[in-house]
Amino acid sequence: MSYRNVLLLIADDWSPIAGCYGNNIIKMPSVDALAVRGTLFKHAFCTTPSCAASRANLLTGHYSHTHGQYGHSHSIHNFHTQLNMPSIPKTLQSAGFTTGVVGKLHVQPESVYPWNYEAGGGRNVRGIADNISKFFETIDSDQPFYLHVGYSDPHRDFGNKQTYPGVPEVTYSLDEVIVPDFLPDHPDVRREFAEYYQSVSRLDTGIGMAVQALQDAGRADDTMIIVMSDHGMPFPGGKASSFDTGHHCPLIIARPDAAAVVSDALVNWNNIAPTVFEWCGVEAPEGLPEKSLVPILDEAHPEGFDETFFSHTFHEVTNYYPYRVLRGRKYKYVRNLYPEITTPLPSDLWASPTWQAIRRENLEMGKRRTEKFLHQDAEALFDIENDPMESTNIIDDPEVQDIAEVMRQKVRTFRKETRDPWCLASYHAGEPGMEPGVM
Repeated sequence: MSYRNVLLLIADDWSPIAGCYGNNIIKMPSVDALAVRGTLFKHAFCTTPSCAASRANLLTGHYSHTHGQYGHSHSIHNFHTQLNMPSIPKTLQSAGFTTGVVGKLHVQPESVYPWNYEAGGGRNVRGIADNISKFFETIDSDQPFYLHVGYSDPHRDFGNKQTYPGVPEVTYSLDEVIVPDFLPDHPDVRREFAEYYQSVSRLDTGIGMAVQALQDAGRADDTMIIVMSDHGMPFPGGKASSFDTGHHCPLIIARPDAAAVVSDALVNWNNIAPTVFEWCGVEAPEGLPEKSLVPILDEAHPEGFDETFFSHTFHEVTNYYPYRVLRGRKYKYVRNLYPEITTPLPSDLWASPTWQAIRRENLEMGKRRTEKFLHQDAEALFDIENDPMESTNIIDDPEVQDIAEVMRQKVRTFRKETRDPWCLASYHAGEPGMEPGVM
């Protein structure tokens, strides 16, 4: 049987900002070049906007409340994926593939995520590219492979305080950057965005180097390249929040000899694993909740991709704020399971100059009120066509009650079908339809 390969390039905290996503300021020529020969998804979403849980989602194909790695895997947080979970590396190794990881992985345990080749790299994208080349030196020219490359850029602590040999620096002025509508236009925010942009451009350099290493190895003609991020940008109201500004991510899938397609399908990171399996010609594990994207890669407006689910529980172990979401084209339904909790910020976001300026000067978070960000409602319905910043909860408006009820019931069904342990908590709180025994 003839197998095909995958090179997956995943960034850390990159929102869909690039020329191909409509940002004409930031310089990302490598990403833009891939978009010209691949499928660019306009509506791709991580399922949980937290590094480790999101990576476990894409590698297992299951939601975090199912695979059990509810939050960060490192240090005191110590969340693990359940031992019985399938994964891309485990399934492909069993089919005879060589699996490799270069750079950031951020999941455990090793028994669920086995790799034939492992190497680091940090923010040194030249070093990452060198390790990618070394991976290809370890395998035969016809050996099928899955290579997973995790970049540390553009995670906060942006890594711009040092230079990296062979890596050009691309800098931005405070006047150039575009402050998104969910943040105040403040000098401290602009300063951080200038740093963020620089880190994003270094990521782009690394992506270009990775593609070149694939070509130099002579494997470009039989390899799918997936470019994505674990979640959105590391700013308050982005990463680790239920808003689209935390979940909306870049996704480009390039294939040999493919034409450029801009897809409006609503997809999430649980579509990645079945996509990898189908492309590689390997049977997917049973029970994956989402479907492969391979059949729709040449379609701009595919049928059956008009809504998608999110599920989040933890970021750090102290950042407990579980929610479940159904995101459609016009409306978005959010169920916050413990609305009495003040919305927790990841420690790096809390300490950021952006958040400290908001606290110090009592600033509103752009088009969202800071108070409504910190203290959210148990249920929310947003008209995201007319209110993309999700600033006004219309859940109680009489004219949308039928829509709210349909989406509410879909979320309940989704939770039961995916064996959400928090169904019991909802039952204890008196939510109908969440009785024990129906999971």
